[in-house]
Amino acid sequence: MSLKLYNSLSSKKEIFKSISDKRVKTYGCGPTVYNHLHIGNYRTFVFYDLLNRVLQMNGYETETAVNITDIDDKIIDRVNHEKLSLKEITSKYESSFIELSESLKILPNSYNPKATDYVELMISHIQDLLNEDFAYVSNESVYFSVDKDQSYERFVNLKKDDMDFSDVNPDKKFIGDFVLWKSWTEKDGNIFWDSPWGKGRPAWHTECAVMIKDLFNGQIDIHCGGVDLKFPHHENECAQVEVLCKNFLSNYWLHAEHLTMDDIKMSKSLGNVINVSSLIEDYGYDVVRLFLLSAHYRTKVSFSQKKLEECKKMTEKINRFAKNFTSDIKSIDLKFSNEHDLFIDALNDDLNTPEAIGIFFSFISEMNKKIAKNSINDSDKEKSLVFLKLFNSIFDILDFGNLHNHKIPKEVQDLLVSRQESREKQDWKLSDSIRDKIESLGWYVEDTASGQKLLKKK
Repeated sequence: MSLKLYNSLSSKKEIFKSISDKRVKTYGCGPTVYNHLHIGNYRTFVFYDLLNRVLQMNGYETETAVNITDIDDKIIDRVNHEKLSLKEITSKYESSFIELSESLKILPNSYNPKATDYVELMISHIQDLLNEDFAYVSNESVYFSVDKDQSYERFVNLKKDDMDFSDVNPDKKFIGDFVLWKSWTEKDGNIFWDSPWGKGRPAWHTECAVMIKDLFNGQIDIHCGGVDLKFPHHENECAQVEVLCKNFLSNYWLHAEHLTMDDIKMSKSLGNVINVSSLIEDYGYDVVRLFLLSAHYRTKVSFSQKKLEECKKMTEKINRFAKNFTSDIKSIDLKFSNEHDLFIDALNDDLNTPEAIGIFFSFISEMNKKIAKNSINDSDKEKSLVFLKLFNSIFDILDFGNLHNHKIPKEVQDLLVSRQESREKQDWKLSDSIRDKIESLGWYVEDTASGQKLLKKK
């Protein structure tokens, strides 16, 4: 199946066609570095990684950018509250973002541009908009005139009669106009840049537009973000770039749904957030990563410990299955069978991870039956190894190098011998109690046609 992606511009799945034959340019809206990011943020960032890996699975080279917003109202509030410098605040949380991304096996991006490195280019971009009469200066701030963009309302249908005019910014000509440059206020302190319109700083919508212009000449294949960014952020990005460049900013727009707590969006402002570091420490990166990928990216997911426990059992089952194979997985010739093709087709159907996971586990169950009967043949083993490698190229939860590197403690070895003796005597009650004891020590026992098999818990 050809790769199909749900395009927010058309509200339907479309066959993906890249601008270049084999190179795909993607941009994802990144973090605002004023605090530690929560698990809801990482649902979006793991989704970016999923898209990147599926594109690579289809033979594309990927050129990716995820920006770092290091100038923002919330950051300035943090600077004022903690009495630290802008750099001290943003460097701390940027490092945390990079480290946690690495922990969750998110592939490195080609670029992680920072807003503060682009201020001069943003000033030049805003001046271009002013020169072309797409923007205007008001009280030392600069605003974009949305009525100058004939394509405005790409993602939403605004009903101007329904707009609330009770709290209109008096500096705007129209309520829908958006700020490109914010004039300095006292709370900004010493955080400002000089511009032709006075001292101040670039606004959020300006940031991504300028980065895409600079890194990708104003045109990319795919733009990603959370569903809440469709409007106004992505609308306003498009408006700035497309009126100047006279081309589509992005051919495809993909938006991930929220991770919720009790059906409410997870948000630092609401205080209903879950710390990512703690989850990784308690469950392991693989469980957290599988949890984030277990639902379709366009489906809302409610966070729960129950779902994490289910994902923990799933990762343990995958690891137990992988330990049946000792061949060097790198040496296996990647010949795909029907099961592999079904897995690929699921991912190519708008990144359908739940279906892909279901196909993989059906395959595991089929092979486990053969393993239990000691009837698995060389062809089955090769198919299994190929499928494990294929699965891991996307989900990346297996560490093949450490699958078999576990020394069995003498206490566990002795219990295993005792259990075998009790089974030979058909003392099933004792056998089960020994099995429970072994599990409490961190090991699984599986009974196969060829005898007991011992596996290390994660």
